[in-house]
Order: sequence, then C-alpha cells, then structure tokens
Amino acid sequence: MKQITIYDLLPLLKKGWVAYSKDYWYWFDKKPRYDEYMGVWHCRTSVSLNICFKLKAPKCAWKDSLIKVEHKEE
Repeated sequence: MKQITIYDLLPLLKKGWVAYSKDYWYWFDKKPRYDEYMGVWHCRTSVSLNICFKLKAPKCAWKDSLIKVEHKEE
C-alpha cells in the first residue's frame, strides 16, 4: 500500500478536525483539546485514520498537527 500524506486525504473527509496523536492520525467531529500531560488529543468522537490508510507522520510536533477540515462547497 502506498503511503500518503494527510493533505491527500483531507478532500475526502467530512467536516471536522484531524490531528496526529501517539503514532496515529485521528479525525474528530469537533475541535479536540490537547492534553499536555498525556501528550494526546481528546474529543468525544474520534476515528483513527491509520486503520484504512497508510499515512505519513507529520514533520511537526503533535500539538502543532491540528488541522481544520472544511470544504468550500459546504
């Protein structure tokens, strides 16, 4: 399976947020909060994107990986 970046996947995702946390990319329905102590993102609804896709890790720190997913048509 070819490895892709999160930016390749963004146009296919529903409106929400994505962030990298503990070796995986996650999609969130609402803006998550970053837990400095645990080093992870928290939100009620999250889906691991690495289950279906082989995604590259970001070049930035975890806490800087948060991206808003929005589409101009919506």
